[in-house]
Amino acid sequence: MLVYTHGDKLVYLNLFKNMTIDTSAARLKILETASELFYQKGIQHVGINEVIAESGVAKRTLYRWFPSKDKLIESVMEHRAQQWIQWFENAVTERGNTPKERLLATFDVLRDWYASPGFRGCPFINAVLEIADASHKAHHISIDLRESIRQIIMRLAAETGVQNPDAFSRQYLLLIGGASLMATIEQSPDGATFAQSALSVLIDASLNKSLI
Repeated sequence: MLVYTHGDKLVYLNLFKNMTIDTSAARLKILETASELFYQKGIQHVGINEVIAESGVAKRTLYRWFPSKDKLIESVMEHRAQQWIQWFENAVTERGNTPKERLLATFDVLRDWYASPGFRGCPFINAVLEIADASHKAHHISIDLRESIRQIIMRLAAETGVQNPDAFSRQYLLLIGGASLMATIEQSPDGATFAQSALSVLIDASLNKSLI
């Protein structure tokens, strides 16, 4: 998500909403299959032949859409990032009636994600850790996703009335990063509960400063 000014208003744009996503059934099948295999086994442990076998598409069909494994990884990451940010925004909106409630609800949403069957950590963090080349598109997509999350939080923080929404949103990223890491290592959603408590303290402190 990006932000720009229009008159005296801030306008927020989701970085992934304007992506051109081909909805071909075969392409979508390949993306969904590769996404699940990469997540469950790790990107480096899944070959093109396994994706072909599991998806049931012809080899030439896969290579028509994805001429290399790197292109497949990039497309899977874009596809998953778009799905994730839309899910996150919608789920948070449904959980609260006020901006402050929605801020706190972000960790209710994340707790449910961490507790879901088959959770193996954040797929975007996993991809960055697996792919050492910082110039790989997977890194850029993960960075864009973090920025989309930050912009959502910054908007909610501004609507809540915190003093410095930009700094607040960056502090939030530390909380979500820690909670996700704890969920991955300990296989427990409890990190979201602890992060939510810390977020509540952070919100109250930010609101108190704005009243001084």
